[in-house]
Amino acid sequence: MNTLAHWISPETIQVLSWTLVHFLWQGAALAALLWFVLTSIRSASGRYVASVITLGLMLSAPIATFVTLASQTGETNNPQSTRLVHSISTSVMITTPAAEQAASSSAGTNITRWLVEGWLIGVVALSLRSAGGLLLLGRLRRQSARAVSVPLKDACLTLQRRMGLRRLIEYCESHQVDAPAVIGWLRPVVLLPFTAMTGLSREQLEAVIAHELAHIKRMDAVVNLFQMFVETVLFYHPAVWWVSRRIRVEREHCCDDMAVAICGDRLEYARALTLMEGWRAMPRMALAANGGSLTARVKRLLGMETFQSTRAVGFAVGLVC
Repeated sequence: MNTLAHWISPETIQVLSWTLVHFLWQGAALAALLWFVLTSIRSASGRYVASVITLGLMLSAPIATFVTLASQTGETNNPQSTRLVHSISTSVMITTPAAEQAASSSAGTNITRWLVEGWLIGVVALSLRSAGGLLLLGRLRRQSARAVSVPLKDACLTLQRRMGLRRLIEYCESHQVDAPAVIGWLRPVVLLPFTAMTGLSREQLEAVIAHELAHIKRMDAVVNLFQMFVETVLFYHPAVWWVSRRIRVEREHCCDDMAVAICGDRLEYARALTLMEGWRAMPRMALAANGGSLTARVKRLLGMETFQSTRAVGFAVGLVC
């Protein structure tokens, strides 16, 4: 298996493989620290910021490790270090049979190369999946060019002004989505399905539109792209997926809070989420109003969320790690 890593030098492969191995404990430690921190933060915005920072540290950790190991490898390549390594290897060769040395060296090289090859294959596969999702969103955007009715657009513009959004935002009707969703960042488009416009009351529809406008105001699409990048590069670590999942959950909670603050009726908004419980057909690149666990979101809106068990588990896990 030498189709992807054959152009990488053996020294770089060695450093990269050890970087991937070191991130196993680094990612676990950062996830455990986040779990411990989340147990002491009650606000959704605070938990969101902590989760995003942790994901940023998860990306920074392997970069710092790679630079450190690469610099150490460079130091061993200077003349004095080369003479020292040569003298050590000569003494080792006196006591170690040549066949065993060759076999050990070949096995170690193969393992590191296979490790890097597997990582590269995973990165390429997930990159293709993400590219396909972005193409799907582009196609969905082009096919959802029908503007909403004038009264509904006026209501949306009123919500924009109340939220302090002065950007140009398109509002389109779509047959291909089952819940309101926002696509794009530079030129955001809010997609409104016919099911929502016919199945929700005006107050409920305005609440879920306010939820989508909250995504735009908070520039969540940028963070979502960052998440996709980290998930692609560090796909092999479960802790990365857990932290990214926490970001998505807390992001929905933050937008729920903004929607309730704008519309003022927590109960009607919870009813709207309940009605959209089965409306799930959006790619994860889109920021839909029915994302995350709707049951948990409804419980949180109605004040039924509990933290005691999470605190106890998080404290135990953090203490052990």
